Amino acid sequence: MIIFNKEVNKENSACFLHIPKTGGKTLWNLLSKQQDDIFVWHNRFFKELQKPISFFTMLRDPVDRVISYYYYLRRYERSSLYYKVKDMSLQEFVDYVQNEEIENKPYKKKDMRNIRYRNVNLATRYISGGDPEDLEKAKKNINNHFSFVGFTDMYVESLFFLKKIFDWEFSSIPKKNQTKNRPKLDEIPKEIIKSIEHVNQHDIELYKWAKKNFIKKIESIDTDTERELNEWINQFKN
Repeated sequence: MIIFNKEVNKENSACFLHIPKTGGKTLWNLLSKQQDDIFVWHNRFFKELQKPISFFTMLRDPVDRVISYYYYLRRYERSSLYYKVKDMSLQEFVDYVQNEEIENKPYKKKDMRNIRYRNVNLATRYISGGDPEDLEKAKKNINNHFSFVGFTDMYVESLFFLKKIFDWEFSSIPKKNQTKNRPKLDEIPKEIIKSIEHVNQHDIELYKWAKKNFIKKIESIDTDTERELNEWINQFKN
């Protein structure tokens, strides 16, 4: 079962640090079916605890995450920002994201300035413990406190390693909260992509660094585990 936004009070517990728009709702559904108590920190930043805890998280290509968030806001009427974003073009949205006159900090729910807060180095902010500029702290926290970092563009592979690390069972992968009717990245104007990249340099570096480590992990597995991984991929991708 999953325990939301509570202090982790058991040694060696697993805690999912959920960064928005990284396949978290799909993972919540899978975690809820496990026998273990699994903590989920939603809208909470990482913090070091006195007890030994197994943190894990998912990362997403930062440009893709921002674009997904824009289209999510435009279709999700319950969002506090829906009526402010529904008629904005993607270019207008990105212009707002890169407006450096807006301080990059959280605001009240309906405040438009949250658009910048939620789309500028958000992964770095979450994993560093609250500072979107502290890339090195984010990397250090991953090295010292995270049992696993997965990736939305390698979701099936990521679930395989979660299964192995925590001895969990995933019999199916029903996708939840997907942003529908949005263009693919290669359909987005290059200038918009460059603008998003410009204000997400730390998240891009964090994503590339962690992804490189993940690929190394895959390349280092033994023959039996490689065969098991390939069977797992075929099971869910076919």
